[in-house]
Amino acid sequence: MTAAGSGLAVGAAPADAALEASLDAMAASGADHADVVLVFVTGDAYPAAHEMLHAVRRVTGARVVVGASGAGVLSERREVEGETAVSVLAVRDDRLVTTPFLVPDQAAGGADVARAVAAQASATLAEGGCLLLLPDVAGFEPSTLLGGLDDELGAVPVVGALAAGNPTFELYATDAARGALPGVALSGARPVIGVAQGCTPIGQPYVITRADGNVVLEIGSRPAMAVLRDAVTSTPGGPQRAQRAGIFAGLAVDPAKSPLERGDFLVRNLVGADQSTGAIAVGDAVRVGQTIQFQLRDADASREDLELTLAGVARALDGRRPAFGCYFDCAGRGQGLYGVPDHDVTLIRKHLGAFPLAGFFGNGELAPVGRRNFFHTYTGVLVVFPA
Repeated sequence: MTAAGSGLAVGAAPADAALEASLDAMAASGADHADVVLVFVTGDAYPAAHEMLHAVRRVTGARVVVGASGAGVLSERREVEGETAVSVLAVRDDRLVTTPFLVPDQAAGGADVARAVAAQASATLAEGGCLLLLPDVAGFEPSTLLGGLDDELGAVPVVGALAAGNPTFELYATDAARGALPGVALSGARPVIGVAQGCTPIGQPYVITRADGNVVLEIGSRPAMAVLRDAVTSTPGGPQRAQRAGIFAGLAVDPAKSPLERGDFLVRNLVGADQSTGAIAVGDAVRVGQTIQFQLRDADASREDLELTLAGVARALDGRRPAFGCYFDCAGRGQGLYGVPDHDVTLIRKHLGAFPLAGFFGNGELAPVGRRNFFHTYTGVLVVFPA
């Protein structure tokens, strides 16, 4: 049996907001207690964190309580930016096996942190499941952490987001921490994960023919910048959109897949260019033989990408009803990108219906593309557990 509910409280004193959100979440769930509770709060709530978490525990009775601060928080009903707010997701699910953990000093070293997480999570994840992580931005080493987790745990999906807000902090049991890595290993219910990187491909995919580290020298035996210019000019309204938006590199994750589609690329920043050589620098390592396709990111592209991602989640659900879920949204999206409130959660309701949902606006997102886990920016990550 699954019973879940969400609660969102805005504008009250943080402890009162946590109490209100927890009461609403439990009332919506219909359960007398929760097994797992996720708590997302705005950064200004930090001084009251201990009192907030005691209120959550008192109302929900949950053994597992984890969370983080965000630049804003959300539920299935609305997104809150620029106001004090608390979002609570309370879940009671007989299928779930959970192991919470906290690595108190994330900066101790990415490989050591990965081993510490795996030591606590491996038994729960032995037969599948997913790992929910809520790291602090301080000391976070994405490639070392995710690579280490892959070595230790194998192909286990890692989802979550980095804490945000002023200050940033993490929540675990009844205490707040800074510079820490809290999380929970979940097995027994397989989630459906949607990753909306907010881009639309432009131009054509080509193979990188000369590269050095993170610098792309030639694409299809032509200077990389010439291929980039062709991609922009061949897109309707491309030059005008490029001036208002951002251009990114899409790096194919699976070199054997053909044809390549929108979700087959890992989107990375363009971090430099050399006019004299026509080379471009990408915010990740590249290699000769890898397929690259440039990407355009603006409000229209992000909206289109999210719509397609949600349609894919609906197909993967195959008629099953979402029991509960989380949505991790980048702080660079929201009203600042779209110019309207509640944009993403409105589209989630449109495609999947209303279901208990909680999340926050973070400093970067964690989610798999293909069978590998990556750190993303400007991305929306939806994690849905079917009923």
